[in-house]
Amino acid sequence: MKGRHTASSRRNVLEQKLKNAKLAWENKCFNVDSFQGNEQAYILISIHRADKLGFLANLRRLNVMLSRCKRGMVICTSRAFMEGKARSSLVGQLAKEWEDGRVSWRDTLRGRF
Repeated sequence: MKGRHTASSRRNVLEQKLKNAKLAWENKCFNVDSFQGNEQAYILISIHRADKLGFLANLRRLNVMLSRCKRGMVICTSRAFMEGKARSSLVGQLAKEWEDGRVSWRDTLRGRF
């Protein structure tokens, strides 16, 4: 998903990839605001920002994002973003604390996580 995409277009791409992989995809992809009030055992979060913090600068929206999992959460983002523009955000601060919990996309593709 290279280039500039809206949250809605990224959601559509993710849903299509789940569908193509013959995985359950209905009601599986949400943006932070539409997931408010819901919970799941495990949540995958994609943080894709190029130039601005967006919702990461809003603590109420971050609370929704970080408090919806019952058992575990995986945040997918770039290290450059977390160490750059997002370093002052709550998620950037968490990334500093959990540095040993990071896994590169190359290791993920090789099944090393």
